[in-house]
Amino acid sequence: MSVKTDRCSPPRMVSITMNCFSPVLHSEVKLAVLLPDGAGRGQRPAKVLYLLHGGEGNCMDWVRFTSIERYATGKNIAVIMPSANISRWNNMAMGENYSDFLVHDLPQRLRKVFPYLSYEPEDTYIAGLSMGGGGALTNAMLYPEKYAACGVLSASSVVPFEHLRPETMQLKPPGGAGKPTHVELQLGVEKSEAAAGTDWDIVYTSTKNVKEGKKLPRIFHACGKQDHAYPVALAIERHFKSFPGDPYRYELHITEDGRHDWDFWDIWIKKFIESIEEEA
Repeated sequence: MSVKTDRCSPPRMVSITMNCFSPVLHSEVKLAVLLPDGAGRGQRPAKVLYLLHGGEGNCMDWVRFTSIERYATGKNIAVIMPSANISRWNNMAMGENYSDFLVHDLPQRLRKVFPYLSYEPEDTYIAGLSMGGGGALTNAMLYPEKYAACGVLSASSVVPFEHLRPETMQLKPPGGAGKPTHVELQLGVEKSEAAAGTDWDIVYTSTKNVKEGKKLPRIFHACGKQDHAYPVALAIERHFKSFPGDPYRYELHITEDGRHDWDFWDIWIKKFIESIEEEA
């Protein structure tokens, strides 16, 4: 069956769900992918946005709960949404290496399936909400040369600042009482503050990047005052604003009524994508 496309029709996105086998994770990973209609048919290679879900979420969350498809339409950008369980998007102390999968393995897999996208650092972006926001920031600081910009929405799982969030936000051990907590599974320490000075500490990695003169991504950060992540956001802001000359071009957007919910994330992922378009 052939499908005819009206050349005068408005731009649209092609939505795909697929399974990708990862040798790093030793398993298949489900992906949700949004591609510009016409990608690979002579137009300029599309930029790539890796968009990460939050804790207890999956690859379909952004598609189900926001208008991400509409926001990306006409922007010549592909949106890649993988699943990562409650991994913090890092190499887990007792679990799989999700950072290696996200930063190294996944792009290699995508190049084989979608060779017409641009995988150049200046065309590559990473963003996420809650756990995904922390994962986006952590990996962007660990591999700054790979991303043009990082979108951080309501991030609270951020070493070394997550102790600032309310204790009530700590997740129960997944195996039940007496079993390792999520922090122990993810970081290998009892409390996240003990991971200071490691690769998962954004103060350590971001400072190291500046000292070494690395090419740095722009950081776009958004959080509401009614969000439990708000104290963490203020601490992150103080840190990045402490660098002379603002090398990360860091910006924090705060709203009075913003909460840790999809209403907030829907608004601010749209604004992050608009900021990508403004860079073009």
